[in-house]
Amino acid sequence: MKKLFKWIGIGIGLLLVIGIGLIIAIMISYDRYGNYSYGGILSENQAKFDVTYYELNLEIFPVDQAIKGSNLIKLRVLSDALDKIELDLIGNFEVEKVLDQDKNDLAFRHEDDKLWTVLKSLPKQNEIISLRVYYQGQPVEAMLPPWIGGFSWANDSAGKDWVSVACQGEGAKIWFPCKDHPSDRPDSAAINITIPDSLFCASNGILQKTSVPEAGKKTYHWITRYPINNYNININIGNYHTLLEKYVTLQGDTMPAYFYVLPQSLKGARKHLKMAVDMLYMYRKFYGEYPFTKEKFAIVETPYLGMEHQTINAYGNKYRYTTVDEKEYDWLMLHEMGHEWWGNKLSITDLADMWLHEGICTYGEALYQLDKNGEQAYHDYMQKLKKRIENKIPVIPKRDADSQESYHTDIYYKGAWLMHSLRYITGDSVFFNILLTFVNDSAYTYSNLTCTEDFIHLVEQKAGKTFTPFIRSFLTTTDLPVFKVDSLGADQYNIAMQNVDYSLPVRIVIDEKTIELTLDGKSVLIKSNKKPVLDPADWILEAGEL
Repeated sequence: MKKLFKWIGIGIGLLLVIGIGLIIAIMISYDRYGNYSYGGILSENQAKFDVTYYELNLEIFPVDQAIKGSNLIKLRVLSDALDKIELDLIGNFEVEKVLDQDKNDLAFRHEDDKLWTVLKSLPKQNEIISLRVYYQGQPVEAMLPPWIGGFSWANDSAGKDWVSVACQGEGAKIWFPCKDHPSDRPDSAAINITIPDSLFCASNGILQKTSVPEAGKKTYHWITRYPINNYNININIGNYHTLLEKYVTLQGDTMPAYFYVLPQSLKGARKHLKMAVDMLYMYRKFYGEYPFTKEKFAIVETPYLGMEHQTINAYGNKYRYTTVDEKEYDWLMLHEMGHEWWGNKLSITDLADMWLHEGICTYGEALYQLDKNGEQAYHDYMQKLKKRIENKIPVIPKRDADSQESYHTDIYYKGAWLMHSLRYITGDSVFFNILLTFVNDSAYTYSNLTCTEDFIHLVEQKAGKTFTPFIRSFLTTTDLPVFKVDSLGADQYNIAMQNVDYSLPVRIVIDEKTIELTLDGKSVLIKSNKKPVLDPADWILEAGEL
C-alpha cells in the first residue's frame, strides 16, 4: 500500500511538472509569435479623431479557423489637420480594400500592426466621416484565455463547433481594425455575424434579427446602443440553448436575463441563471440599477474560465460553487458580473487605473458576503484577499500604462483592501454613498471616462477630509504603515505609526476599552495596564502582515 501511495504521489508530481511546463511553453511561444498589448501613450494621429461607431460584418469559418468581412468605422474629426487615419490591426490579416463614406477606394498601408489610410481630402473639425475596411485572415488563437487571449476554436462534447473570443490583454485589434486605446470607445456598435445555420451566435446588446444570406448559413444581427470598450465587443458561437429569466428593475419594468448554454450543461443551468439574477439584485443595493436595462443581462457558456463582456458575460466555471454558511454561490460569475458596473459602465481612460475596475469589483465579492452572511463573513473574506497581496510593485506603476504594464494581481487584492480601509476611515454612511455616487454620476460613466484622481476628489468631497496622501501612497508606492507599541514601564506605552507620511484614524484597545486616535509619525503616550492592541478588527493594511 505504501508503494502504491508513493507511485501515486510521483504520478501527481509529474503531472504538475508537465502542466507547469506546458503553460510556460505556451507563454514563451506566444511571446515569440506576437505578444500583443494595447493602451499606453495615445499617438498624435489617433488623438485627432474620436470613434463613435463600429459595424462589424464578419463571416466565421470554424473549420478553417478564419474570419472574413468588414468593419465600418465612424469617427468624429477633432483636428483640421487630419489627412490620414491610423488604425490598429495585427499583421495576421490581409486588408483587401478601404472605402470612405462616398465609397471611394483609399490608399492604405498595413504594416507593424498598424493600418494607415490616406483620406481624399481634409475633413473639417467636428465632421463625421467613415471608413469601411475589408479584410480576412486567421486571428490569433487563444493560448491561455482569458489571460493569453484570442480566438478559442473548440468543440463541445458532441463534436460541434464552439467558438469564442477574449482579448482584454491584447486589445480588439487581434480580430478587427479599430482605434485600440482605452481613452476612446464607440458610443454604439453593431455586430453582424454569419455562421453555419446549425449554430447560434451570442453577442452584445440586442438581437435585432436573423437573416439567411445563402443556404446553410445564418447571419445574427446584434446591436448595442451603449458605449462599449473595444475588448468588450464579443462573439460566442455554439450549439446554444437559450434560457430566460426576468429581472425587475427599480422602476418596475422587466429586462430579459439569458443563459446561452450548451445542451450538455442544461442540468443545473436554470438554478445558475436564477443565482445570477439574485446577484444583480444584491449588487444594485450597493451600486444602483443594473447599467444596461434597455438591452439585457446574459451569461454565455465558454470553453475558457470567464470574462466580463458587456451584457454577455463569458462563463466557463462549470457550476463549481463555493459554500459559505451552507449557502452556495459562484464566485467567478459574481466577480465578472460586478464588472457591468466597474469596467463597463464606469471605465478608465488610462490602464494605469485598472484597479478601479478590478479592485472595486473584487471588493464587491466581500460586499456579497456582507449582504448574504453578515459582518463577520465580510471580514473573513477580506482576510482571504489579504493573503493574496504581494505588494512587490505599486498598484499604479506608471501613468500612460499599456495592458502588460498595468496588469498584476495587486490591482485586484490590494485595490480591494483600499476600499476596505476607506470603509472604516470614512464610515459606512459616507463610504457607501461614495460607491453609489461614483458609479452613477454621468461625469464618470458611459461616454465619460474616469481616473484615480476623480475617485480621490469624490472621496474628499463626500468625507469632507483630505485623503490624497493616504490614497496616493497606497496606490503609487509599496510603503505601508508600521504600528509600533513600545513599553516604557509603569503601565505606559509609546504608540506610533511609522514608515508612511500621512495620518490615519486607528482604533486602539486599552484595558478592554476601544478608543480611536489619529496617528502619524509622532509618538503618542498611552497609559494602560495591558499592552494596547492597534487596529483589532484589521481595517488597515500593515507592512508586517504581508
